Amino acid sequence: MKASRYNHIVWRRNLPQLLYNSWHHRFLELDNSQSAVYGGLSLPLTYNLINQKDPSVAKLMAGLAKMEFLIDDNRDELKQIELLSQLHRFDRSRLELWICPTTRCDQNCPGCPHQDSRSDLSALGLEKIFRLISGRTPGLKQLGINWWGGQPALAWKMVLEFDKKLDLLARQFGFEYSYRTIGSGGGPANRLTALSRENELYLNIESVDLDNLPAAPTVLLGDIAGISKRKDQLPRGSRIRFIKNIPGGELCRNVNQLCHSAPNLEDEEVGEINRLLEAGFTVENLPRPKLVSCQATDPQSFIIDAAGNSYKCWEDLGVPEKMLAENTDDPLAPQNFRWLDWDPYHEAHCRLCNILPWCLGGCRARPPDADCSQWHYALREMLSLAAAANQKGA
Repeated sequence: MKASRYNHIVWRRNLPQLLYNSWHHRFLELDNSQSAVYGGLSLPLTYNLINQKDPSVAKLMAGLAKMEFLIDDNRDELKQIELLSQLHRFDRSRLELWICPTTRCDQNCPGCPHQDSRSDLSALGLEKIFRLISGRTPGLKQLGINWWGGQPALAWKMVLEFDKKLDLLARQFGFEYSYRTIGSGGGPANRLTALSRENELYLNIESVDLDNLPAAPTVLLGDIAGISKRKDQLPRGSRIRFIKNIPGGELCRNVNQLCHSAPNLEDEEVGEINRLLEAGFTVENLPRPKLVSCQATDPQSFIIDAAGNSYKCWEDLGVPEKMLAENTDDPLAPQNFRWLDWDPYHEAHCRLCNILPWCLGGCRARPPDADCSQWHYALREMLSLAAAANQKGA
C-alpha cells in the first residue's frame, strides 16, 4: 500500500488534524497517535517500520484504505483521472449550452459592454440552437441550458417559446433537460419560474430584492465584500458564489469570471469567507475535484451570444476569428482543436501537482507560460476553507 499522491494534512489550531484527499474530496479526522502513524505510513522510507499487526494500526490502515487515502502500490491515480476525464469530455450523450437571449438590462452598471448595443437573440439564432440540439438526437440523454445576458427576464417571452419547443423535442427523443438563469434580480426575477423544468437562479446580490427572493433554488452572486456587508439580510443557509462583480470586456458583471472555480484570495478575505461559513452560508465556488478544467475544454459545452454566434471560451466573445463554424463537430477546425487538444496529463508541473483534481490544468485562455502559483500560494488557506465548509456540511 502507499499514500495517495493527492493527500493533504489540514492543520487546525487546538483541534485534531484532518487528512484530506483532493481527488475524492474526503476528510478524515486524526488524533495525535493516528497522525504519527499516518506520517510513518505516508513515507516509503518508514512505511515498513510501522508495526502493522498492532490492532489500532491495522484498524487505521483499513479505514485509510476504504476511503482511498491508502491505495495499492500498482495503482496509477494520474492515469485513472485522465481516463475518467476523457470519458466525460467525449461523452456525446450530454450537452451544455450557455445562451444569451438578450443584452438588454435595467441596471445601467458603469462600464457595461452592452450600453450602446442592446439586442435580442433572433429567430435565426434560435433555429441554429435547435439544429445544434437536434443534431445530437437520438443519443442525447442530458441537456443543460444556461440563460445569461443582459437581463434574461426582459426576453422571457422568447424563453417560454423556446421551452415549449424544447419540451416537445425532449418528449420525442427521450432526453432530460434542466435550466439555470443568470441575471441581476430585481423585479423581473419573479418571472423566471414558469418553465417546464425547475430553473436554478443565479442572481446578483447588489440588485436582487433580498426580502422577496424567488421560490426557485437561488445562488446569490457578488464580491466577497459585497456579500459580507449583506450577510445579516440573508436567510441562514443561503447559497453564495463569489465573482469579481464588475463588467468584463464583452461580459455583464454577472458572468464575468463566473467560470472561475475558486476566488482569488487576499489575506483578509480568508477571514471573511470563514465568517460566512460560520454563519451557515454555503459557498458554491470553493475548490472541488472536477472532470474537466472548464467549459471551454469541454467538447460538449458551447456559449451562444445574442447574435447567435457560438464560442468555446468567455474570453473569445466578440472576436470573429474565435467564432465557431456552424458545424461545431469538426475536431480539426482551429477554433475547436485549440480546446480539444487540452491535455494537462503530459505537462510536467501538472503530473507532479498534488491538487491537480481541483483545476486539471487551469485556464487554457491564459498564456502557455503563465504558472499556477496562485493556487499553491493560497493552498493552506484553501484547505482550511474546504475543511470549514465540510464541517458545516456545506
